[in-house]
Amino acid sequence: MYRARAQELLVVMTLVLSGCGEQADHWKDARPETAPASGMVTFDGEPLEGAVVVFQPTAPDGIGASALTDGEGKFELRTFPPELGAVPGKYAVSIMKTEMPKRPSSSAGNVDDPEPIHVVSVIPQKYAIPTQSDLSAEIPESGTDTLDFELKK
Repeated sequence: MYRARAQELLVVMTLVLSGCGEQADHWKDARPETAPASGMVTFDGEPLEGAVVVFQPTAPDGIGASALTDGEGKFELRTFPPELGAVPGKYAVSIMKTEMPKRPSSSAGNVDDPEPIHVVSVIPQKYAIPTQSDLSAEIPESGTDTLDFELKK
């Protein structure tokens, strides 16, 4: 009897797991096609490391993409992480880079410190707002590796 129950359980688990795989593929298959999309961000001529790059579609039914710049200021967009690529189309672009200010060592780690910690923008705030950044891009169906942005003070 124990063996029969174990076989039944094995059959049920196999069906459940195979069903889950089909469902996951169904959702993935329903996604729009993406194209490779990469570029570089510099600030005053220097690579901007650790910046968040956000591509917001200009079409109302579009899907956005985002990336984080590496030590050389390079980024690769992702619409459906962890996979690389962005949906072809036109985008408004925003770029953000923040840091926490250094605190005096005497207050570091002091839980009774009433002073709030505020992050500061390393680049002008206008770049974080797509309608003010004046940054835009178009990703063709074939993809692109020339999404380069030179930010200035």
